[in-house]
Amino acid sequence: MPKKKAAKSEGKTGFAGARVEKLIRDAGAFRVSADAIASLNEVIANRGMEIAKYAVEIAGHSGRKTIKADDIRLAETKVG
Repeated sequence: MPKKKAAKSEGKTGFAGARVEKLIRDAGAFRVSADAIASLNEVIANRGMEIAKYAVEIAGHSGRKTIKADDIRLAETKVG
């Protein structure tokens, strides 16, 4: 029985490579390089972390520990 290849790790803040590739393809790309997938994955993770941190601050200033959808939306507009 052939050995299965180990799943490629996306890092602790990365997203599934196939999902990122689908996002690029949905934008109209026919072919997508592995470097493009990795780069967009990094950008999405970094941007998401900035938004999430700001959302935590917003909730904290409101006296809440729970992050709400409105916190994320507001943080996204403020982070730019």
